This record gives sequence, C-alpha cells and structure tokens, in this order.
Amino acid sequence: MITTDSVNGVVRRGRLGRTARFAARWRGRRDGARGVPRVPLPAPPEEERAKTSPPPIEPPAPELLITPYVMEVRTGVRRATEQMRGALIGREHALLSRLRAESVRVVTQYDVREDPRPAALARYGHWMGQWRTSVDRCRSHAQAVVDQANQRLACYWDAVRETHPHLSRLPRRPPGDWLPGRVELDGSWYRPDVWLLADDDSARTATSRALHILERQNTDRVDGRTAR
Repeated sequence: MITTDSVNGVVRRGRLGRTARFAARWRGRRDGARGVPRVPLPAPPEEERAKTSPPPIEPPAPELLITPYVMEVRTGVRRATEQMRGALIGREHALLSRLRAESVRVVTQYDVREDPRPAALARYGHWMGQWRTSVDRCRSHAQAVVDQANQRLACYWDAVRETHPHLSRLPRRPPGDWLPGRVELDGSWYRPDVWLLADDDSARTATSRALHILERQNTDRVDGRTAR
C-alpha cells in the first residue's frame, strides 16, 4: 500500500539539501579554476582574436567532459540503486520462490498435460502483479536518487562555467539543460520480469514460458472484449 508518508519520503529523498548544493558548487568552482575538464579548443580566426571579448563556443562533446566528480556521482548512484535492487529481491524472496515454482506448474499444466487451468493462471498473474507493484514502488525511490544526483551535477557544472577559462564562454542556458554525465536509471527497472530470469538460470525456461502464457491469455481476453 502506498501511503502519504511513503510518497513524502520519496520527495524528500529527491530534494537536494543545502550542504550537498554547497559541496557540488565548491567542487565545480575548484575544478573550473584548475581548467578541469581539459577542453581542446580550436584557435579563433585572426579577426575574432582582435575583439575585446572572446566569442561564444560550441559545447564540447559530452565524452570530453567526464570529470572525476562526474564519475564519483555516477558511481554512487549505480551503487545505491544496485543496493536497493538487492534489498528488494531479499525482501521479496518468498514471493519470487513462489513465482518460480508456480511457473513450472503453469508450464506443466498448459504445455505438458495440455489441460489449461485459468484459475491457476489467474493466481499466478496475481502474484506476478504483486511483484511488479513492489518493483514500481522501489523504482520511485531509485528515481529519487537519480534525480538528486542530477541536481548535484547541475550545481557542479553551473559552478564550473563560472571559473573555467573556456567553458565560461558557453552560451547561457537554463540550469540542467546542459548536463554532461547526466544520470539515467537503468532500463531493467522498467522491465522487472527480466530480474526473474536473470537471478535464477535454472528456472529461466519455465519462467519465461509461463510469462508468455500469462501475457497471451491477457491479450486474448482484451481482444475478446474488443470484439464484443
């Protein structure tokens, strides 16, 4: 059950605190003053050099802007979200074991005995729904970690541009619009059924087949309602 307290907790985790903002900006100013990242720029034409203020430059390729701080933030997010995934699998161990055992029974009933049991498949679908709901809830917390990391990066790069001899010439943009090293949540969080296969090789065939049977029945049910 998703309560107001749990939702508020996710919001709080996604908000960047004052100390974290200060630390990110301090690191950005320090790196910028040191010329980090090293950005190779072509020499401006002779007529441009004569101008008092240097012309704006095009943003360098993102792969040239992966600084130690960016790597630190990205590694921290990957470690945190993997820990959250591991904790989720540990909490739902009983449900996962039940799903894998039921997968074998579904496949045996439908493929081996060729004796479909809709009630048993509905029970299997109910448990699968519980698993997907648990992942959805956990993903909201993982996304809050990602969002907070991107806020840190936005503060960092904003400060880098204030002091960096070259990047200070970039055209001004809204904070976060230019964000080299932006963190994205791993795509497997949106495909929780994959985790059922990845964590138990011995049940891979039965689980994948049972999921296919379940999805096929759901599709047939929807098609039948549409036809009516």
